[in-house]
Amino acid sequence: MHTTVTKERILIFALAFVLMLTFAACGGSSEDEGGMHNDLAPTEYAFVPTYIELGPETGQAEVRSMVHGNRVYTFFAPWDMPDEDADMETWVPSPRIVIVSAAADGTSPQRIDIPMPDASMIHVAGLAVTDDGHYALLYTDTVWDMTTSSTRLVYAIYDAAGNELFSQEIEEVVPAGSNWFRVDHVLFTDSHTILLTQDMDGGAIYLLDENRTFIGQLDIDFPRSLVQTGDGRVLVLGMDDMREINLETGAWGTSFPISVLAPEGLLPAADGDDFDIIIDDGIHLIGYNLTTGTQTLLLNWIESGVVAERGGYHANFFEDGRIAVLTGAGSWGQQSTAAELIVLNRIPRSELPVRESISLGGFNISSDVRSQVVAFNRSSQTHRIQVTDYSMYNTNDDPAAGVTRFRAELVAGAGPDIVAGDSQLLGTAVERGLLADQYPFLDADPDLHRSDFFQNILYAIEASDGTLPLIANSFSIQTMIGMAENVEHIQSWTLAAMLELLEQTADTDMQYILGEWLTGDSFLSTILMFGEGFIDWSEGQVNLESEEFIHLLEIAHRLPGAQDAGDTGGRIIVTDHVTAYERMQRGEQLLDMANLLRPIDIQMYTATLGDVVALGMPTPDGGAHLVSISDGLGINAYSPHQGEAWNFIRQFLLPSAPKDRFAGHFPLRIDLYEELVATAMTPEFSTDENGEEQEQPRGMVSFGGSGFMIPLYAMTAEEASTLRTIVESANRMGHFDETVMEMVAEELLPFLADDRNAADTARILNNRIQTYLNEQR
Repeated sequence: MHTTVTKERILIFALAFVLMLTFAACGGSSEDEGGMHNDLAPTEYAFVPTYIELGPETGQAEVRSMVHGNRVYTFFAPWDMPDEDADMETWVPSPRIVIVSAAADGTSPQRIDIPMPDASMIHVAGLAVTDDGHYALLYTDTVWDMTTSSTRLVYAIYDAAGNELFSQEIEEVVPAGSNWFRVDHVLFTDSHTILLTQDMDGGAIYLLDENRTFIGQLDIDFPRSLVQTGDGRVLVLGMDDMREINLETGAWGTSFPISVLAPEGLLPAADGDDFDIIIDDGIHLIGYNLTTGTQTLLLNWIESGVVAERGGYHANFFEDGRIAVLTGAGSWGQQSTAAELIVLNRIPRSELPVRESISLGGFNISSDVRSQVVAFNRSSQTHRIQVTDYSMYNTNDDPAAGVTRFRAELVAGAGPDIVAGDSQLLGTAVERGLLADQYPFLDADPDLHRSDFFQNILYAIEASDGTLPLIANSFSIQTMIGMAENVEHIQSWTLAAMLELLEQTADTDMQYILGEWLTGDSFLSTILMFGEGFIDWSEGQVNLESEEFIHLLEIAHRLPGAQDAGDTGGRIIVTDHVTAYERMQRGEQLLDMANLLRPIDIQMYTATLGDVVALGMPTPDGGAHLVSISDGLGINAYSPHQGEAWNFIRQFLLPSAPKDRFAGHFPLRIDLYEELVATAMTPEFSTDENGEEQEQPRGMVSFGGSGFMIPLYAMTAEEASTLRTIVESANRMGHFDETVMEMVAEELLPFLADDRNAADTARILNNRIQTYLNEQR
C-alpha cells in the first residue's frame, strides 16, 4: 500500500528575520573574526538556513539524498524488522524502496513506496531523475535463506507512481558467488555513463557505459567520493589525493594534491563559482580551483546551522548555489527518527545585520557542543558563536598541528573565548591559570547551585588553587576491579599493596594480570597521569626518587612489556576472544581496568563474577577512583565576553539539558544521575506466548570463549549502592603530557630489559622530567 506524505507532515520553519540575525556571516571569515584558515579566502556571502522536517519517520534506514531541478529527493530502503509479538516461524520480511521529495521550500511533497517482494535486504546506492520524470535506481538486492545468501546489482527505472518500467541485472560487477556486496557511491554522469565504488574488497571503481554494460575497473584504496565538474571532468577522492578519470579511455588522468587532512567528500561547484569542486572536511566546505589550486572557505557547517556527526549528512547543490543538507543520515545512515532537511540560502554579507561574535575553539568538538552552539545562535539576539575546530590545521606531515596551535594560542593569552575539549587537551591551560574561575558565575547564577552537582567531581576538576577552570555536564570513572575473594583483605590500595599482591601470583600461569590492554609501561604512564605525589604539575615539581615510585617501577617490570605485543601498538592481543570477566573467573586475570560510563557497566562485573571490589587506582595515599571528562568547557581568562561565555556554558548544566547526551556518561547533576539510575532499576516486561509477563534483559555479557551470553536485567539496589559509592568517592582527574610520556617510555626500555636498575631509572627520569618542566615555566 502506498503512503502519502501530507503537507501537515512536512513542517516548514520559515526563513524569518530572526534567522538572518542568528546566522549573520555564517560562511567563511577572517582569522580575526573567527580563527579560520588564514590562508583561505572567504566568500562574500553567508548561508542562512531554512529547516524542513521530512516525515513520516523512516525507521532504521540508510537515507541518501540528491537534487534535481528545484526538488530535493531522499531515498532509502527501511530495514524491515518483526514486531515484538510476531511469530518468527512464519514472519517474512517485506522490503521496499521509498522515495520522498519536496520543493526547496518544503511544498509539493511526494512519496512513493516500491515493494521488493523477492528480496531479503535492499541497499539503495544511487538515484537519478530522468528528463521525463522517471526514477533511475541502482541498488543491491540480497536474498538469503537458512543456509545460503546471494547479492545482485540491479539498475531499474520506475515511473512517478512507482511502477517498474525497466530492470537490468549488472552481473559483471558483483564477484561470482558473492553473498554480500555493497556499493558505496554512485555517479550518474552527463554522458549517461555510471561510475560506482566499493571499498569492502580492496577498493575499486567500476565503469558502466550508457547501456549499463561493464567497461572497466580501476583499483583504488578507500574511494570516498565521486564528483563531476561543470566542464564534465570526473574526479574520485581517495586517501591522499583526488584523481581524474578519463571517461573515454577508462584510465586514470591527472592527480590533484589535497592540503585538507582526511577530507570526507567532494561536491560539484555551483554555476558562477570561482572554483570547480568543493571539499567537505566534516567541519567546512572548501572550494578548490583545479587549475590554480586556489582554495576558498565556503562555509563552516556549525555556524550555518548544521549539526551532524562527521560524515553524518548528505549535501547537494541547487543550480542557483543553494545547498540542500540532509541530516540524521550518518555515514551508514542508521536512524530511527525523521530526517531533517536544511536548505542553506546564499545571502550577501552586506545585507545581514551584524552581531557581536564570541569564539569557541577546541579539538574534535563533540556533537553535543555543536548542537548547543546552533541552539545558542538561534536564540540569541545580541551575540553569535563562531566555531573553530583546530583539527582543521592538522596535515599529513603533522597530524598534531591543531593541538599544538590550540595550546600555543592559549599560552600566548589569545585563543577563543570559550574552550572545549577533554581534561588532557586543556591541562596546560588549567595549570597556567589561562582559564577563568567558573565558581563565581555558578554562585551568581539564579538557576544553578553548587549543591546541584556531585561535590567530589567538582573537586576533582578544580585546579590546585581551588578554582574551577573547567566544567562538564557529564563524566566517567576509571577504577580497578577485582573479585572479592582475591582482594577484599586489602586495607589500603597503595603501590606497595599492589606489588605484594602481584608477588603472590609470581608462581602462577596468570598471563594477563591486568587484562589484554595494559603493558608495564602503559600502566606506569597511567599512574603518573593520575597519581598525586609524583609530579606536581601546577608547581612544576617532580618527586620520582621515592620508595613508592620504586614500587611502581617494580610493578611495571612484572607486567607484560610492550615488546610482548609485537607490532600492535603496545596492545597485547588475545586470540581466543575470551572476555576479561571470563579470564578473571578462570583465575587467569587478577584485576581489570574498568571504565565506568553507564549503570550497566557495574552490572557486567556482578553478573559474571558475583561479589567484586572496586579498589580504585593505586596511589601513595591509597586507592583513588579517577574522573574523566570528555566535553570540558572553559572560559578564556583574557576574554572580554566572559559573561556571554557563561550564558552558553550554563545551558549544559540546567536540569532541562537533553538527557540523551548521558547515554554514554554519568550526569554531573545529582538529580539527573538519580533519574538515570532509577530508570536502570525499573524492570522492563513483555508478554510471552502463554500470556505471562517476562522481564526482558537490558543487555548481555558475552563469554566469548565459552560460547554463551549472560543476560543483564534491572539494576539491583545493591548494585546501585555500589555504583553510588564509587561515584561519590571519585576525586582525582589526570594530566596528560605527551613529552613526559615519551620520556617515560624511552627510559623504561633499559629497565624492563634488565639493563638498568630501578634506582638509576628513577633518578634519570626525575632529572629529565624536572628539566623539561623547568623549561616550560
